[in-house]
Amino acid sequence: MLKACKTLDELWEYVERLHSEHFPRYSLAPIFGGGRITQPKLMCVFINPTAKNISSRMEWRGPRFPFIGTRQVWRVFHRAGFFDSELLNEIEASKYWSLELTNRVLNHLAQRGLYLTNLVKHTGHDATLPNSRHIKLFLPILIREIEIVKPEYIVSFGLLPFTTLTGERIKLNEYYSEIMATKRLRFYTLKHARIYSKVIPCYFPVGRGKPNRAIAILKLIAALGI
Repeated sequence: MLKACKTLDELWEYVERLHSEHFPRYSLAPIFGGGRITQPKLMCVFINPTAKNISSRMEWRGPRFPFIGTRQVWRVFHRAGFFDSELLNEIEASKYWSLELTNRVLNHLAQRGLYLTNLVKHTGHDATLPNSRHIKLFLPILIREIEIVKPEYIVSFGLLPFTTLTGERIKLNEYYSEIMATKRLRFYTLKHARIYSKVIPCYFPVGRGKPNRAIAILKLIAALGI
């Protein structure tokens, strides 16, 4: 049972059982969360993983967390001041992510007080948004994950995770204009979890999102000492 999961390892075992039950012939593995696993400053919640994440391959034997084997998100975090230049240079130069590089990125996230995860733990073949069935299936897992990790702040990348977590509907462009003008963040509260974490909406940083605006919000978060 989900409520019996007291640790992330137990939660990931639950995810794998759920995945096997609902997607028995699916060719891509689920992606978990990673970074500082106990009271991180920021939990970054993205939408869903895609096949571009090399840890979605069934033969992968390392940790599984968002954006392994990709570059753009790490560039965004670096420009915002949340990611080391030397490590980014190694990512840029690497044709293939080794397990050693993957573990160094994971450790770096932990040192920076960051934890990365997705609203939906089911890996898509492309960037298609998850449907309502997938969200309903995996949302309780994210809520339990939040309760286990206990982040101080949650940055929701995209309106889909923001609305799902808070029950609020906002116009992100208006929110962005407000906080850029005032240099003050406006926080929202979680609708589901039994802990109090402040939620900060943000643009999705890759693909259909707006990386430059995501960077500006992350820079404001950093400037305010969060």
